[in-house]
Amino acid sequence: MDAAIIGIIGLVLIMVPSTILFLFQTIMYHSKKKYRLPTPKYNGARLGRVSIIIPIRKEPFELLYEALAFLSQLKIDKEVIVVSDDPPKRLDQIRNIVEKWREKGLDVSLIWRSEARGFRTGALNVGLYASSGRYVYVMDVDSRIDEEFLVNAAKLIEEGEADAVVARWAPKNRDSRIAEAIAYSMKFVVDTIYKGRAGRGLPVFPLGTGTLYKAKVLKKELRGWDERRIQDDMEIGARLMRLGKRILYYDKNKVLVEVPRRYRSLRIQQERWAYGALDVALSRFKDIILAPYPLFARLDSLVFLLQYTPAVLGIIGVLMLVIACILSPIDYLQLYWFMGIPWIVSAAVYAYSYIDSLRESDSNIWRIIVNLGRSSATTVSLTPTLTYASFKALLRMPFIYKRTPKGRHEEKTHGYRVPWELIIGATTFLFGLYLFLINLIYTGLWFIAYSLGYIYTCYRWFEDIIRR
Repeated sequence: MDAAIIGIIGLVLIMVPSTILFLFQTIMYHSKKKYRLPTPKYNGARLGRVSIIIPIRKEPFELLYEALAFLSQLKIDKEVIVVSDDPPKRLDQIRNIVEKWREKGLDVSLIWRSEARGFRTGALNVGLYASSGRYVYVMDVDSRIDEEFLVNAAKLIEEGEADAVVARWAPKNRDSRIAEAIAYSMKFVVDTIYKGRAGRGLPVFPLGTGTLYKAKVLKKELRGWDERRIQDDMEIGARLMRLGKRILYYDKNKVLVEVPRRYRSLRIQQERWAYGALDVALSRFKDIILAPYPLFARLDSLVFLLQYTPAVLGIIGVLMLVIACILSPIDYLQLYWFMGIPWIVSAAVYAYSYIDSLRESDSNIWRIIVNLGRSSATTVSLTPTLTYASFKALLRMPFIYKRTPKGRHEEKTHGYRVPWELIIGATTFLFGLYLFLINLIYTGLWFIAYSLGYIYTCYRWFEDIIRR
């Protein structure tokens, strides 16, 4: 293939998918203005029992204790089912915690699985079929749900408005640079992929923690979660859509979730999410395409599941541009400058929308811009991880489920890893400098700018870059 063609394809892969994503998310963000909060009107008999399932595996004991303490304060009719995939040596401590809260009056039970078949989804199925409630809520040990949400969501289900109701995700902590950047991004992302989609009448996917389900639908019609999939919320969402079930977004109440404090934790989380999203897109493609929704709604659901694709295509484009510049030293960015205009415009309106979203909760524009920069840098640095996970999913290779480290486990490391972020950042910077020196000014400056995200991440979180 001619070097110029390789360079053009590389530019297309770098610019076009991300331009489309920027514009699409900007449109969805502004669609939030069309969102109308559902108003529960149910005044019938007493609402049914909520079964709260807490899957755990090597979670800090204090998080489980705090979770049960929180649930004991809820006044709704509930049962709590803790499903443990922990090794036997941790079981006594877990049992002691559960027994302590049972003695205090909390209806809580413990199920231990000696074999962690299906990992999280397998644990959810065990909890589901052990439950007796009219509704099912999945809760992570580090999350906290507004009691009012469970009441309002149950009312909406009883009114026939929905078969599952999703709360608004919000950060529980902002106690590190990474956590603060994620917390800021979360506000914009939820405004976009949940409130914006709901405003356009599009189906939304459930959240792993933050969704109240109608138990009968989960048990009788869906037969639980698919234990072959690692992304339980997206998987169950695709099958709910196939049945024409309605997943309602309820923006009034929040579910507080603990966000990663370290780059290493974020990398583990995003690797699992990238693999899981593409895995669901491939395995549930037929379910989404045949769902009884308008064509645009079905395509939108696929776009949601393919949200990591632009990052993957982008890094492939970078590699192709490197090859093209080596084979034929041409200033591709100068020659095909017009391809960069839509990208610049779309990135600008995306950034404006991001800032506009955050201004609703923070008047400090500089802090918002700083966290936008941090988010952009870590997103760029994560592309090797996202690419690796996506190719594993595409090739249908098995994935070892890794929980996002929480609490004191965030400080634990397990040996060294290949520091791809450092290697790619240094290589692209030096390559850009080389192109600049041989008078390929624009392409050289672009490579240098691209490397800055990697360099910033390596500077801030070097230990997390070199450690597993």
